[in-house]
Amino acid sequence: MLFQKEGLFITAILTLGITAQVTNAIRESIVNGEYEPGQKLSETVLSEHYKVSRTPIREAFKQLEREGLVEIIPRVGTCVTKPTEEELNELFTLKEVMEGLAAGLLAERGNVEAVQALKQAVSDMENAIRTSDKKLYVEANEVFHSIIQEGANNSKLSYMLNLLLNQIPYRQYVFLTIEDPNRRERSLKEHQAVLAAIEKGDREEAEKAMREHVKASGMQLKIDIAKKLGQKN
Repeated sequence: MLFQKEGLFITAILTLGITAQVTNAIRESIVNGEYEPGQKLSETVLSEHYKVSRTPIREAFKQLEREGLVEIIPRVGTCVTKPTEEELNELFTLKEVMEGLAAGLLAERGNVEAVQALKQAVSDMENAIRTSDKKLYVEANEVFHSIIQEGANNSKLSYMLNLLLNQIPYRQYVFLTIEDPNRRERSLKEHQAVLAAIEKGDREEAEKAMREHVKASGMQLKIDIAKKLGQKN
């Protein structure tokens, strides 16, 4: 009887491990834009793809629904969440506040290594614009924002910001925004302003500069996202 209980316990641990791995894999695919807003996700197809039973897939869907990444619709199935205009407004409003706070905290801390890493990211952005390398620009942009998030040294803020950003395939939509060369130039100047404020150690200026950047990029992103979603209707 004890052996049976131990066996069940071990099976539960293994199942939990598989579910976590599958959840992480599906989450990453949604966030990176591999699965697009509104797309239906098949338990059968995904179980075959990940070579697992349908149970971990079903459990992954439940977790991702709690995170706001998918919607489980009775008699229809599971679909990637398709944000409404109102939801996008709410998401970017929070992003503006949280990233502004992160930039301010980093400026206050005066982390020399983080500042040097930010300088390199901005340098990469400048090079990306000179060479019209959109992929490099997006990657440098991600690095810039990640450094500020980590440099703020606030685990709760980082957790909440990641949870927020996961609710839209943000990386995919950044590509849409920088299709406009004028927006690329403005974005670069905004990043340079954030860097300058952090380098000076001015918390208020850093927060203000970051909020202005996020607000500007958010406005453009909302326009581009609306266009993209409209094309799919």
